[in-house]
Amino acid sequence: MKIHTLTITLLILWSSLVFAQDELKFSTEKVRAMWYMCATQFQIAAPTIPQIERVRLCDCYVDHMRSTFTPEQVIALTSEQSRELGLKMNIICPTQAQGFKVEGI
Repeated sequence: MKIHTLTITLLILWSSLVFAQDELKFSTEKVRAMWYMCATQFQIAAPTIPQIERVRLCDCYVDHMRSTFTPEQVIALTSEQSRELGLKMNIICPTQAQGFKVEGI
């Protein structure tokens, strides 16, 4: 009887996890790719920014992208829209690091 109850409980938990996963807009791979691209761009544009600040900023950027856009909308962003979004991100996710300059901004 206990094994049967455990099996039912596991099936209920598994089905709730599968349902929750279906609700995710971005796959783990897409989240990782967005974060890596952000970190790489910060490394190029602002090599003096401390790593911990780059991590915090990219976490903020990715969180904003995931909560605001669908994967299809991110892919469809034009160069101009991406540039405008980048400028907006300076306000949404302001840096806490002191004394560094981001190239091109």
